[in-house]
Amino acid sequence: MARIGLALPRAGGSGVRGALTAVLSLCWATAPASAQRIAYAGVPASQTLTLSGQPVVAGPRIVYAALPLDDQTAPPAAPLDDDAISPEEAARSADALLLSQLSQNYRPHPAIWRIGDRDTAIYLFGTVHVLPPGFAWRDAAIDAIVARADTLIVEAIDADAVPDFATAHDGDTPLPPLAARVSPDHRAALGRFTDTLPPEAAGIMDEMPTWIAAIAVGFVRDTQAGELPGPGADDWIEAQFRSRHKPVIAIEDAAKVMAQVSAVPEAEQRRSLDKALDTPAPTRAERRGPTHAWAQGDLGAGSALTREMMATSGGDALGGALLAHRNRAWADALVRRLKMPGTALFAAGAGHFIGPDSVLALLRKRGVRVTRVQ
Repeated sequence: MARIGLALPRAGGSGVRGALTAVLSLCWATAPASAQRIAYAGVPASQTLTLSGQPVVAGPRIVYAALPLDDQTAPPAAPLDDDAISPEEAARSADALLLSQLSQNYRPHPAIWRIGDRDTAIYLFGTVHVLPPGFAWRDAAIDAIVARADTLIVEAIDADAVPDFATAHDGDTPLPPLAARVSPDHRAALGRFTDTLPPEAAGIMDEMPTWIAAIAVGFVRDTQAGELPGPGADDWIEAQFRSRHKPVIAIEDAAKVMAQVSAVPEAEQRRSLDKALDTPAPTRAERRGPTHAWAQGDLGAGSALTREMMATSGGDALGGALLAHRNRAWADALVRRLKMPGTALFAAGAGHFIGPDSVLALLRKRGVRVTRVQ
């Protein structure tokens, strides 16, 4: 689910993340029960177990059918050494191997950078906004910076976030349903997707601006595949600063960001929705790889995090509104912040710290020395 954490702006948390959570909640609440109750025969009294003279309720005795002699080595459908393995079975085996390699058998050490001078220090930390519950990402370095910093700078503060889609949609007329916004050759794919949702959830998606709906497609698919969304790294960091009564300030205005992204031409937004519907379902290893790369500070060209970022950001107008334009504004704001003495921590989505147009690259172009401290 890292791609959602990279692409989703933290600005408008109650408007964007809240809506996505509402869709998922409806999916879970109305999901049909898949398990069926199995009626077992009662255990005869002669087979009832006792303990200290008292009957013990035991599970039913399961009688297995005896296999014929020629089938005792393996059931008929089981592949033997000379049987061919289907491509699907090979893919599942490869994915299982990758998943075993992605277990958290490492100590987290996510990337941290520093800019500053004699009386000012600003630590830069790329976060993932949505993490699997219980995912380990902190280490002694980030804990020490959180304790040392006087101020936390974040993308936006949820209290200032856009409460609904009223300001996210640029126009006075209501949006048409999603089926009228996708290209004609993608309506069948959209129908297959919405058929997996309860009517209430599909209704919420019809009210979403097109660019948010495009994000929601991947978000829902990942969750349906078993990737549960949990609080992000910036949620924990912000809670720490607030519990210590230290200032938390936003580097941008949430409403303006939502308005700027929604001002991207509708045609561009609809292309993004088509692309989301076209994207093949990733394997579980592909879903989890970027998050593990982030926790290990792996930002090289071959990193799963870097590949994911390059594949999802793109160079279109929507990618520019979500990343490039904001990165330039943030770099300018951080340069101005360097004139204020003290120690600050800037925590923003990890995608803003990757690539030639990243915040780091833009700071260097402005003559600021950026040092990676972890």
